[in-house]
Order: sequence, then C-alpha cells, then structure tokens
Amino acid sequence: MLNSDLEQIIQITSKVIGESCWKVSLSYGDELTLHIGERIPYVQKSMVGKEKGSWILGTRATQWRIDSPSETLVTSNDDPEIIRQKFDTIRDCHISVIQINSQNLALTLTFSNGCKLILLPKNEDDIYLPYWEMFTPHHMVLKVGPSTMWSYLSSNI
Repeated sequence: MLNSDLEQIIQITSKVIGESCWKVSLSYGDELTLHIGERIPYVQKSMVGKEKGSWILGTRATQWRIDSPSETLVTSNDDPEIIRQKFDTIRDCHISVIQINSQNLALTLTFSNGCKLILLPKNEDDIYLPYWEMFTPHHMVLKVGPSTMWSYLSSNI
C-alpha cells in the first residue's frame, strides 16, 4: 500500500477520535459492529424507535480481539454469549487513538479506559469481502481490503 493511500485512510478514520462508542453488537454471521458518535434515528418504518451511530464500523470476514491493558478479554473465536458479555468493556467509552498497520491493514481502536479493539486481517485468507468498513456521517463508506485494495464511495449506491 502506498503511503498516500494509508494517509487518506487515516485522515478519514481519525475523525472518530473523541467520539463515544455507544453500541457494540454482533450482526449477521457474527460480524462485529460498533455504533459511534451521534445517535441517528432510522427513517425506515420497520426500524421506528431504533437508532444508528453517525459512524458505524463493521468487520467483514476478519478476526478481532478486545484487549485490556493487561490481557486479552475476548476474541472473535469465543462463544457469542461470552463475546456479548465482554462488549461492556468498550461500550460508552470514547475512542482516544486509531492506528492502521500499513502491512496488513489491521485496525486498532484504543478507548478512553485503555482497552483496545484490534481487527486482525490475514492476507492469506483474502476473499472478496473487505476486511472492515466504516460508514461516515456524510453518507460515505470506507471499505478496506482485501489485500491493499480500498475504496471511499457514497453509501447510497
């Protein structure tokens, strides 16, 4: 990946620094989803009364783990019930640091309580899905992976 590409990805993702992660869940296929920032009501009739984050980070066929300052608390390989119980460690915490590894595009979010969420793409597992994606408040979606591919396009397409 070119440094200029990495810089653009960092520029987009760094806007979540200081924002609160108020919802953490497993979506279809046990993919991790974080709702970050402002709470936005859904407009679809089927979703009345529900909210989404102004920023939404989702994993796609990517392993992850949540670490405390002293140990790994949970990984994507753990039982879904155990995973859900550990979400409280990052729920309602602010994002203080975001890092992206230039070699494998691993994403690390460090939270105000010192915990870290680390997304762990494996290039040998490349399939056609992005490693992770981030929906922005500006109706754009950043898709990162597989390999060194990435895109930043309208999420309305």
